[in-house]
Amino acid sequence: MPDPALFERNMLAIASFHPESTASRIRAARPDTRVGFESARDGSQVPYLDLAGRRAHMHSRFDPVREATRLARAYDGGGFYVFLGLGAGFLPLALLDSGLLNRGLIVEYRASTLRALLERLDLTRLLADRRLCLMVDPADDELAAAVAELYVPAVAGGFSVVPLSSRVDAESERFHSASVALKGALSSVSDDYSVQAHFGKRWFSNIVRNIRQACLATPPVAPVRRAIVTGAGPSLEDAVPLLKSRSRDEFLIATDTSLPALLGSGVKPDAVISIDCQHISYYHYMDGLPEDVPLFLDLASPPNLARLARRPYFFASAHPFAGYISSRLRAFPSLDTSGGNVTHAALSLAARLGARQVSVYGADYSYPGGRSYARGTYIHRYFDARQARLGPFESMHVELMFRSCTVRKENDPDGLFRYRNRQLDVYLERFERYGSSLAMFVTRRRGGGAASTLDGDKATQVPPGPPGAVFASGRLFMGTDDFMKSYLKALTGLPRLRGPETPAKAGSYMAELEPDALEALVTILPSVAAFRKEAETRGSGRASVLRDALEWSIAKVRGELRD
Repeated sequence: MPDPALFERNMLAIASFHPESTASRIRAARPDTRVGFESARDGSQVPYLDLAGRRAHMHSRFDPVREATRLARAYDGGGFYVFLGLGAGFLPLALLDSGLLNRGLIVEYRASTLRALLERLDLTRLLADRRLCLMVDPADDELAAAVAELYVPAVAGGFSVVPLSSRVDAESERFHSASVALKGALSSVSDDYSVQAHFGKRWFSNIVRNIRQACLATPPVAPVRRAIVTGAGPSLEDAVPLLKSRSRDEFLIATDTSLPALLGSGVKPDAVISIDCQHISYYHYMDGLPEDVPLFLDLASPPNLARLARRPYFFASAHPFAGYISSRLRAFPSLDTSGGNVTHAALSLAARLGARQVSVYGADYSYPGGRSYARGTYIHRYFDARQARLGPFESMHVELMFRSCTVRKENDPDGLFRYRNRQLDVYLERFERYGSSLAMFVTRRRGGGAASTLDGDKATQVPPGPPGAVFASGRLFMGTDDFMKSYLKALTGLPRLRGPETPAKAGSYMAELEPDALEALVTILPSVAAFRKEAETRGSGRASVLRDALEWSIAKVRGELRD
């Protein structure tokens, strides 16, 4: 019989540690009358579904605990586990006890079925474990967002999906949809992790060194109604006459890669934007930057770039340290850099300035006609200076284009051709998706680039809309040194992990941190990814990357305070 008191104990655990939507969906459901229970030979209660007289048991009717322990042994790597179906929770508990589970996500469809289970089974031990998150009847985008939030590869390790066959079979269509969403989310997280592993330490170091400069006073930038964004693809050359004849009310935002090509052609932009954290981005400014042109910089940009501009404007990207700074030191305008390339960020800047119409030039997302970049860009000068008899200019461009193993040739009916690769395709997909989502009219002049859903002629009218926002940072909440000292105190106050950092140990460590401490720890997670990559390259595994990254970050902040 249902036990109301047991149900409320289970619900208390859910309300304490799981999404609010989970509890509300369960309470709103009526118990599934198909759910029944049998006693296994070991005395455990085994739930089943009555499917037209056939009992579909969710676990072994002999020894479900032993069965779960055996199944858990099949997973030999620690990490993040997604459980498709809960049942009586035997397998999640076995993986928790094995020490392999860092964080876990339990996905269950049909809230009524789950309610019937919670009225008869004591699952409080499982539901009260902070390493687990239970989602009930989630939409695909909810599921993808949960994976993006909870799965931290630098700490968690691998990613495993554990299906409960009876539940997956009973709700095959919904669980199949969940599997597709999980695959997409994992791909996105993996791409993000790869970038963090490559740039994590540099991002952190640059942000620390930029803090003082970023807090200097800058005049606000007025809103715009019409904007132009320039990429550095070969088709930019053909757009130069149009850019020279642009109207006075068209605000030209140049990506840093396109800047030298524009200046060399006699086109002066109204603003320049840069998101690259590498010092090589300095070479885009070898021809100088006009004094009256504002330079928009990611907080993680190389510190020497800010010194090039009379008016540097800093913005915050999605880096957790940038968010931490914006909430505690100064509220910086935020731009979307999730596209992975500077043209995407330039489009975000145009939206942030309130533009209602944006025309994009030079964003080819391919190599049209076998050419990599517009003439006048940094790469042309770089190759020209380094060419030799056995390594001519052209061979360097070919090597650049074919460095990816996913390169393919694409022909147009009119005889034009271009080379494309997976990375450029991803950039184009993100550009299309983002441009289509904005409350403004975005068109791209294709040139010879890859086709896009945003291709079209330049708009002749500006669509109506509210006035744009002024681009300006907020007031200082405290002095920069005071902020650095408080942040250093937060980092040094974090508990130290002792002994080997197993995934389960790291997961418990993060789950038990207080909110302020967890927020401080999250700021260094991209650096942890970089330490993880270095450790794996050396073959030292997961020995102490979290501890090493924390000590390195503390040293960087202390060094900046001394300077």
